[in-house]
Amino acid sequence: MGVVLSAIFFGAVAVQLVYILFIFTKVIKHEDLETPSIQTKLPSVSVIIAASNELENLKELLPMLDQQDYPNFEILVSDDRSADGTYDFLLNNEAKIKHLNFLRIKDLPAHFTAKKYAVTMAVKKSKNDVLLFTDADCRPSSDLWIRNMVNQLTDDKDIVLGFSRYDLELGGLNALIRYETFQTALQYFSFALAKAPYMGVGRNLMYRKELFWNNNGFASHHGLLSGDDDLFVNQAANKNNVAISISEETVTNSVPKKTWDEWFVQKRRHLSVGKKYKLKDKVNLGLLWFSQLLTWFMFIPAFFIRADWFEAPEWSRIPNDFLKQYHLAHWYPFNDWMRLVLGVFVVWLLVKWLVLSKVNKKLLNTISNSKIPYHDFLYTVYLFVFGIITLFSNPKKIKWR
Repeated sequence: MGVVLSAIFFGAVAVQLVYILFIFTKVIKHEDLETPSIQTKLPSVSVIIAASNELENLKELLPMLDQQDYPNFEILVSDDRSADGTYDFLLNNEAKIKHLNFLRIKDLPAHFTAKKYAVTMAVKKSKNDVLLFTDADCRPSSDLWIRNMVNQLTDDKDIVLGFSRYDLELGGLNALIRYETFQTALQYFSFALAKAPYMGVGRNLMYRKELFWNNNGFASHHGLLSGDDDLFVNQAANKNNVAISISEETVTNSVPKKTWDEWFVQKRRHLSVGKKYKLKDKVNLGLLWFSQLLTWFMFIPAFFIRADWFEAPEWSRIPNDFLKQYHLAHWYPFNDWMRLVLGVFVVWLLVKWLVLSKVNKKLLNTISNSKIPYHDFLYTVYLFVFGIITLFSNPKKIKWR
Protein backbone atom coordinates (compact mmCIF):
# COMPACT_ATOMS: atom_id res chain seq x y z
CA MET A 1 0.00 0.00 0.00
CA GLY A 2 2.84 2.37 0.83
CA VAL A 3 4.41 1.81 -2.57
CA VAL A 4 1.12 2.64 -4.30
CA LEU A 5 0.56 5.82 -2.28
CA SER A 6 4.09 7.02 -2.87
CA ALA A 7 3.85 6.27 -6.60
CA ILE A 8 0.62 8.31 -6.79
CA PHE A 9 2.20 11.26 -4.98
CA PHE A 10 5.43 11.34 -6.99
CA GLY A 11 3.53 10.74 -10.24
CA ALA A 12 1.21 13.66 -9.50
CA VAL A 13 4.17 15.95 -8.77
CA ALA A 14 5.83 14.90 -12.03
CA VAL A 15 2.69 15.69 -14.05
CA GLN A 16 2.38 19.04 -12.31
CA LEU A 17 5.96 19.97 -13.11
CA VAL A 18 5.42 19.16 -16.79
CA TYR A 19 2.48 21.57 -16.94
CA ILE A 20 4.25 24.26 -14.90
CA LEU A 21 7.60 24.18 -16.71
CA PHE A 22 6.53 23.43 -20.28
CA ILE A 23 3.00 24.87 -20.60
CA PHE A 24 2.56 27.71 -18.10
CA THR A 25 5.94 29.27 -18.91
CA LYS A 26 4.72 29.99 -22.45
CA VAL A 27 2.71 32.91 -21.06
CA ILE A 28 5.89 34.39 -19.54
CA LYS A 29 7.56 34.42 -22.95
CA HIS A 30 4.57 35.82 -24.85
CA GLU A 31 4.50 39.35 -26.22
CA ASP A 32 1.50 40.87 -28.01
CA LEU A 33 2.00 42.05 -31.57
CA GLU A 34 2.50 45.79 -31.81
CA THR A 35 -0.17 47.99 -33.36
CA PRO A 36 0.51 48.64 -37.05
CA SER A 37 0.86 52.26 -38.08
CA ILE A 38 -1.22 51.92 -41.28
CA GLN A 39 -4.81 52.30 -40.11
CA THR A 40 -6.34 51.66 -43.54
CA LYS A 41 -5.60 47.95 -43.13
CA LEU A 42 -7.60 47.67 -39.94
CA PRO A 43 -10.88 45.75 -40.34
CA SER A 44 -14.22 47.13 -39.23
CA VAL A 45 -15.41 45.82 -35.86
CA SER A 46 -18.75 45.26 -34.13
CA VAL A 47 -18.53 45.42 -30.34
CA ILE A 48 -21.40 43.26 -29.10
CA ILE A 49 -23.00 43.54 -25.65
CA ALA A 50 -25.91 41.30 -24.69
CA ALA A 51 -27.68 43.12 -21.85
CA SER A 52 -30.68 42.35 -19.68
CA ASN A 53 -31.68 45.05 -17.17
CA GLU A 54 -28.21 46.60 -17.24
CA LEU A 55 -29.24 50.26 -17.55
CA GLU A 56 -26.83 51.68 -14.97
CA ASN A 57 -23.90 49.74 -16.38
CA LEU A 58 -24.72 50.78 -19.95
CA LYS A 59 -24.88 54.43 -18.93
CA GLU A 60 -21.26 54.17 -17.86
CA LEU A 61 -19.92 51.72 -20.43
CA LEU A 62 -21.32 53.05 -23.71
CA PRO A 63 -19.72 56.53 -23.53
CA MET A 64 -16.40 54.84 -22.70
CA LEU A 65 -16.66 52.55 -25.72
CA ASP A 66 -17.66 55.46 -27.91
CA GLN A 67 -14.26 57.05 -27.19
CA GLN A 68 -12.26 54.07 -28.43
CA ASP A 69 -9.33 55.04 -30.67
CA TYR A 70 -10.34 53.03 -33.71
CA PRO A 71 -11.36 54.21 -37.18
CA ASN A 72 -14.34 52.00 -37.97
CA PHE A 73 -16.49 50.28 -35.36
CA GLU A 74 -20.04 50.00 -34.05
CA ILE A 75 -21.30 49.36 -30.54
CA LEU A 76 -24.17 46.91 -30.86
CA VAL A 77 -26.35 46.40 -27.77
CA SER A 78 -28.71 43.44 -27.78
CA ASP A 79 -31.42 44.46 -25.31
CA ASP A 80 -32.78 41.22 -23.91
CA ARG A 81 -36.31 41.99 -22.66
CA SER A 82 -35.11 44.64 -20.19
CA ALA A 83 -37.68 46.23 -17.89
CA ASP A 84 -35.48 48.92 -16.35
CA GLY A 85 -35.66 51.58 -19.08
CA THR A 86 -32.75 50.26 -21.16
CA TYR A 87 -34.62 50.54 -24.45
CA ASP A 88 -35.69 54.15 -23.80
CA PHE A 89 -32.12 55.04 -22.86
CA LEU A 90 -30.81 53.55 -26.10
CA LEU A 91 -33.43 55.39 -28.14
CA ASN A 92 -32.71 58.71 -26.47
CA ASN A 93 -28.93 58.41 -26.81
CA GLU A 94 -28.66 57.00 -30.32
CA ALA A 95 -27.60 60.40 -31.66
CA LYS A 96 -25.31 61.29 -28.73
CA ILE A 97 -23.32 58.05 -28.80
CA LYS A 98 -22.19 58.14 -32.41
CA HIS A 99 -21.13 54.49 -32.74
CA LEU A 100 -24.26 53.08 -31.07
CA ASN A 101 -26.61 50.59 -32.67
CA PHE A 102 -29.06 48.33 -30.88
CA LEU A 103 -31.82 45.80 -31.23
CA ARG A 104 -34.64 44.88 -28.90
CA ILE A 105 -35.62 41.31 -28.08
CA LYS A 106 -39.22 41.02 -26.95
CA ASP A 107 -39.72 37.24 -26.91
CA LEU A 108 -37.46 34.26 -26.31
CA PRO A 109 -37.89 31.13 -28.45
CA ALA A 110 -38.55 28.01 -26.41
CA HIS A 111 -35.49 26.16 -27.73
CA PHE A 112 -32.95 28.95 -26.95
CA THR A 113 -31.44 30.21 -23.72
CA ALA A 114 -31.56 33.97 -23.26
CA LYS A 115 -27.98 35.10 -23.73
CA LYS A 116 -27.27 32.82 -26.66
CA TYR A 117 -30.35 34.10 -28.44
CA ALA A 118 -29.41 37.71 -27.70
CA VAL A 119 -25.90 37.15 -29.02
CA THR A 120 -27.14 35.30 -32.12
CA MET A 121 -29.55 38.13 -32.98
CA ALA A 122 -26.74 40.65 -32.50
CA VAL A 123 -24.43 38.69 -34.81
CA LYS A 124 -27.17 38.68 -37.44
CA LYS A 125 -27.65 42.43 -37.15
CA SER A 126 -23.95 43.32 -36.96
CA LYS A 127 -22.55 45.30 -39.87
CA ASN A 128 -18.92 44.22 -39.62
CA ASP A 129 -16.87 41.09 -40.20
CA VAL A 130 -14.99 41.12 -36.89
CA LEU A 131 -16.92 40.68 -33.63
CA LEU A 132 -15.62 41.77 -30.21
CA PHE A 133 -17.63 40.67 -27.17
CA THR A 134 -17.86 42.06 -23.67
CA ASP A 135 -20.45 42.36 -20.89
CA ALA A 136 -22.28 45.42 -19.64
CA ASP A 137 -20.49 45.31 -16.29
CA CYS A 138 -17.02 45.26 -17.89
CA ARG A 139 -14.80 48.26 -18.48
CA PRO A 140 -11.94 48.37 -21.00
CA SER A 141 -8.70 49.52 -19.42
CA SER A 142 -7.84 51.92 -22.24
CA ASP A 143 -9.12 53.52 -25.44
CA LEU A 144 -6.80 51.15 -27.36
CA TRP A 145 -8.76 48.04 -26.45
CA ILE A 146 -10.29 47.46 -29.89
CA ARG A 147 -7.15 48.44 -31.77
CA ASN A 148 -4.80 46.13 -29.89
CA MET A 149 -7.20 43.19 -29.90
CA VAL A 150 -7.59 43.55 -33.67
CA ASN A 151 -3.83 43.64 -34.12
CA GLN A 152 -3.58 40.06 -32.83
CA LEU A 153 -6.10 38.95 -35.48
CA THR A 154 -3.59 38.21 -38.22
CA ASP A 155 -4.50 36.52 -41.51
CA ASP A 156 -4.10 33.02 -40.04
CA LYS A 157 -6.05 33.73 -36.84
CA ASP A 158 -9.82 33.67 -36.37
CA ILE A 159 -10.06 34.05 -32.57
CA VAL A 160 -8.38 36.36 -30.05
CA LEU A 161 -8.62 35.50 -26.35
CA GLY A 162 -8.45 38.54 -24.09
CA PHE A 163 -7.90 38.89 -20.36
CA SER A 164 -10.72 39.99 -18.06
CA ARG A 165 -9.95 40.46 -14.39
CA TYR A 166 -12.01 41.42 -11.35
CA ASP A 167 -11.59 44.58 -9.29
CA LEU A 168 -9.50 44.45 -6.14
CA GLU A 169 -11.62 44.66 -2.99
CA LEU A 170 -11.18 43.72 0.64
CA GLY A 171 -12.03 40.25 1.92
CA GLY A 172 -11.22 36.60 1.45
CA LEU A 173 -13.92 36.03 -1.17
CA ASN A 174 -12.50 38.71 -3.42
CA ALA A 175 -8.99 37.27 -3.08
CA LEU A 176 -10.22 33.79 -4.00
CA ILE A 177 -12.23 35.13 -6.97
CA ARG A 178 -9.19 36.95 -8.30
CA TYR A 179 -6.95 33.90 -7.83
CA GLU A 180 -9.44 31.59 -9.54
CA THR A 181 -9.78 34.08 -12.41
CA PHE A 182 -5.98 34.27 -12.66
CA GLN A 183 -5.73 30.47 -12.79
CA THR A 184 -8.44 30.22 -15.45
CA ALA A 185 -6.70 32.83 -17.61
CA LEU A 186 -3.31 31.19 -17.09
CA GLN A 187 -4.74 27.88 -18.28
CA TYR A 188 -6.61 29.03 -21.38
CA PHE A 189 -3.77 31.34 -22.41
CA SER A 190 -1.02 28.76 -21.93
CA PHE A 191 -2.96 25.96 -23.61
CA ALA A 192 -3.68 28.24 -26.58
CA LEU A 193 0.02 29.05 -26.88
CA ALA A 194 0.75 25.30 -26.66
CA LYS A 195 -1.50 24.72 -29.69
CA ALA A 196 -4.31 23.23 -27.60
CA PRO A 197 -6.89 26.05 -27.20
CA TYR A 198 -10.04 25.04 -25.39
CA MET A 199 -11.96 28.11 -24.13
CA GLY A 200 -12.24 31.88 -23.80
CA VAL A 201 -14.33 34.25 -21.69
CA GLY A 202 -17.12 36.37 -23.17
CA ARG A 203 -16.07 39.42 -21.15
CA ASN A 204 -13.18 39.89 -23.59
CA LEU A 205 -13.35 37.77 -26.72
CA MET A 206 -12.93 38.46 -30.44
CA TYR A 207 -13.61 36.30 -33.48
CA ARG A 208 -14.61 36.58 -37.11
CA LYS A 209 -18.30 36.56 -38.00
CA GLU A 210 -17.62 33.96 -40.69
CA LEU A 211 -16.35 31.58 -38.00
CA PHE A 212 -19.64 31.92 -36.11
CA TRP A 213 -21.75 30.91 -39.09
CA ASN A 214 -19.35 28.20 -40.28
CA ASN A 215 -19.75 26.53 -36.89
CA ASN A 216 -23.56 26.97 -36.87
CA GLY A 217 -23.37 29.44 -34.01
CA PHE A 218 -24.59 27.89 -30.76
CA ALA A 219 -26.65 25.17 -32.45
CA SER A 220 -24.92 22.28 -30.67
CA HIS A 221 -25.55 23.73 -27.19
CA HIS A 222 -28.32 26.32 -27.60
CA GLY A 223 -30.31 24.80 -24.75
CA LEU A 224 -27.53 25.15 -22.15
CA LEU A 225 -27.52 28.23 -19.95
CA SER A 226 -23.76 28.82 -20.26
CA GLY A 227 -21.30 28.24 -23.08
CA ASP A 228 -21.81 31.22 -25.38
CA ASP A 229 -18.09 31.85 -24.92
CA ASP A 230 -16.18 28.75 -23.80
CA LEU A 231 -18.21 26.09 -25.62
CA PHE A 232 -18.17 28.10 -28.84
CA VAL A 233 -14.39 28.53 -28.65
CA ASN A 234 -14.03 24.86 -27.76
CA GLN A 235 -15.81 23.77 -30.92
CA ALA A 236 -14.42 26.45 -33.27
CA ALA A 237 -10.79 26.60 -32.19
CA ASN A 238 -7.97 24.57 -33.63
CA LYS A 239 -4.23 24.52 -32.99
CA ASN A 240 -3.51 27.27 -35.52
CA ASN A 241 -6.41 29.76 -35.49
CA VAL A 242 -6.22 31.21 -31.95
CA ALA A 243 -4.20 34.17 -30.68
CA ILE A 244 -4.09 35.76 -27.25
CA SER A 245 -3.77 39.32 -25.99
CA ILE A 246 -2.43 40.14 -22.53
CA SER A 247 -1.19 43.70 -22.92
CA GLU A 248 -2.35 46.28 -20.41
CA GLU A 249 -4.33 48.12 -23.11
CA THR A 250 -6.57 45.12 -23.86
CA VAL A 251 -7.59 44.11 -20.35
CA THR A 252 -11.20 44.53 -19.25
CA ASN A 253 -12.19 44.94 -15.60
CA SER A 254 -15.34 43.68 -13.89
CA VAL A 255 -17.01 44.02 -10.52
CA PRO A 256 -16.86 40.68 -8.66
CA LYS A 257 -19.64 38.95 -6.78
CA LYS A 258 -20.16 40.25 -3.24
CA THR A 259 -21.44 37.14 -1.43
CA TRP A 260 -20.43 33.50 -1.30
CA ASP A 261 -23.91 32.43 -2.44
CA GLU A 262 -23.79 34.61 -5.57
CA TRP A 263 -20.31 33.39 -6.44
CA PHE A 264 -21.29 29.75 -5.86
CA VAL A 265 -24.21 30.02 -8.28
CA GLN A 266 -22.04 31.78 -10.86
CA LYS A 267 -19.26 29.17 -10.74
CA ARG A 268 -21.67 26.24 -10.76
CA ARG A 269 -23.22 27.68 -13.91
CA HIS A 270 -19.88 28.33 -15.61
CA LEU A 271 -18.36 24.95 -14.78
CA SER A 272 -21.46 22.95 -15.70
CA VAL A 273 -20.67 22.99 -19.42
CA GLY A 274 -17.21 21.48 -19.01
CA LYS A 275 -18.74 18.06 -19.70
CA LYS A 276 -19.39 19.25 -23.26
CA TYR A 277 -15.72 20.01 -24.04
CA LYS A 278 -13.84 17.92 -26.59
CA LEU A 279 -12.38 14.72 -25.16
CA LYS A 280 -8.77 15.83 -25.57
CA ASP A 281 -9.51 19.03 -23.64
CA LYS A 282 -11.20 17.14 -20.84
CA VAL A 283 -8.15 14.86 -20.64
CA ASN A 284 -5.72 17.80 -20.57
CA LEU A 285 -7.65 19.66 -17.89
CA GLY A 286 -8.37 16.48 -15.96
CA LEU A 287 -4.68 15.63 -15.73
CA LEU A 288 -3.84 19.16 -14.64
CA TRP A 289 -6.55 19.44 -11.98
CA PHE A 290 -6.35 15.86 -10.70
CA SER A 291 -2.56 16.02 -10.34
CA GLN A 292 -2.95 19.23 -8.34
CA LEU A 293 -5.47 17.60 -6.04
CA LEU A 294 -3.23 14.59 -5.51
CA THR A 295 -0.11 16.67 -4.90
CA TRP A 296 -1.76 18.69 -2.13
CA PHE A 297 -3.93 15.99 -0.59
CA MET A 298 -1.51 13.03 -0.86
CA PHE A 299 1.42 14.89 0.67
CA ILE A 300 0.51 14.07 4.29
CA PRO A 301 -0.35 10.38 3.66
CA ALA A 302 2.85 9.93 1.65
CA PHE A 303 4.86 11.73 4.34
CA PHE A 304 3.89 9.25 7.06
CA ILE A 305 4.39 6.05 5.07
CA ARG A 306 6.74 3.60 6.84
CA ALA A 307 8.97 3.21 3.81
CA ASP A 308 11.37 0.62 5.17
CA TRP A 309 12.50 -0.17 1.64
CA PHE A 310 13.92 3.32 1.14
CA GLU A 311 17.35 4.32 2.36
CA ALA A 312 18.80 7.72 1.60
CA PRO A 313 22.44 8.04 0.50
CA GLU A 314 24.77 8.43 3.43
CA TRP A 315 26.02 11.81 2.21
CA SER A 316 22.49 13.26 2.34
CA ARG A 317 21.79 12.32 5.95
CA ILE A 318 22.00 14.53 9.00
CA PRO A 319 24.37 12.70 11.40
CA ASN A 320 22.45 10.96 14.18
CA ASP A 321 24.99 12.15 16.75
CA PHE A 322 24.26 15.73 15.71
CA LEU A 323 20.52 15.19 16.28
CA LYS A 324 21.15 13.62 19.69
CA GLN A 325 23.32 16.55 20.69
CA TYR A 326 20.34 18.88 20.26
CA HIS A 327 17.78 16.40 21.63
CA LEU A 328 16.32 15.82 18.17
CA ALA A 329 16.98 12.13 17.82
CA HIS A 330 13.23 11.45 17.50
CA TRP A 331 13.39 13.30 14.14
CA TYR A 332 15.83 10.78 12.71
CA PRO A 333 13.22 9.51 10.18
CA PHE A 334 13.71 12.83 8.36
CA ASN A 335 17.05 11.43 7.25
CA ASP A 336 15.26 9.07 4.93
CA TRP A 337 11.70 8.92 3.61
CA MET A 338 10.18 11.98 5.27
CA ARG A 339 12.94 14.24 4.05
CA LEU A 340 12.52 12.91 0.52
CA VAL A 341 8.76 13.52 0.46
CA LEU A 342 9.09 16.92 2.11
CA GLY A 343 11.89 17.91 -0.26
CA VAL A 344 9.94 16.92 -3.38
CA PHE A 345 6.85 18.79 -2.16
CA VAL A 346 8.83 21.94 -1.29
CA VAL A 347 10.63 21.91 -4.66
CA TRP A 348 7.28 21.59 -6.48
CA LEU A 349 5.78 24.41 -4.42
CA LEU A 350 8.75 26.73 -4.94
CA VAL A 351 8.88 26.07 -8.69
CA LYS A 352 5.16 26.73 -8.99
CA TRP A 353 5.43 29.83 -6.81
CA LEU A 354 8.23 31.22 -9.01
CA VAL A 355 6.50 30.50 -12.33
CA LEU A 356 3.12 31.84 -11.19
CA SER A 357 4.79 34.97 -9.83
CA LYS A 358 6.32 35.63 -13.24
CA VAL A 359 3.01 34.95 -14.99
CA ASN A 360 1.31 37.29 -12.52
CA LYS A 361 3.66 40.06 -13.60
CA LYS A 362 2.65 39.46 -17.23
CA LEU A 363 -1.02 39.55 -16.17
CA LEU A 364 -0.61 42.92 -14.47
CA ASN A 365 -0.19 41.70 -10.87
CA THR A 366 -3.73 40.40 -10.62
CA ILE A 367 -3.00 38.45 -7.43
CA SER A 368 -0.70 38.73 -4.42
CA ASN A 369 2.60 36.93 -5.08
CA SER A 370 3.28 36.46 -1.38
CA LYS A 371 0.00 34.56 -0.88
CA ILE A 372 0.25 32.21 -3.87
CA PRO A 373 0.83 29.02 -1.80
CA TYR A 374 -2.10 29.82 0.50
CA HIS A 375 -4.48 30.68 -2.33
CA ASP A 376 -3.28 27.71 -4.36
CA PHE A 377 -4.38 25.41 -1.54
CA LEU A 378 -7.78 27.15 -1.38
CA TYR A 379 -8.02 26.83 -5.17
CA THR A 380 -7.35 23.10 -4.80
CA VAL A 381 -10.23 22.82 -2.33
CA TYR A 382 -12.36 24.76 -4.84
CA LEU A 383 -11.44 22.27 -7.59
CA PHE A 384 -12.39 19.37 -5.33
CA VAL A 385 -15.73 20.81 -4.22
CA PHE A 386 -16.88 21.99 -7.63
CA GLY A 387 -15.48 18.88 -9.30
CA ILE A 388 -17.82 16.75 -7.20
CA ILE A 389 -20.75 19.10 -7.80
CA THR A 390 -20.14 19.23 -11.55
CA LEU A 391 -19.68 15.46 -11.80
CA PHE A 392 -23.18 14.84 -10.46
CA SER A 393 -24.99 17.78 -12.07
CA ASN A 394 -26.91 18.01 -15.31
CA PRO A 395 -25.93 21.14 -17.29
CA LYS A 396 -29.42 21.28 -18.83
CA LYS A 397 -30.94 21.76 -15.37
CA ILE A 398 -28.60 24.52 -14.13
CA LYS A 399 -30.51 27.70 -13.38
CA TRP A 400 -29.32 31.31 -13.70
CA ARG A 401 -30.04 32.06 -10.02
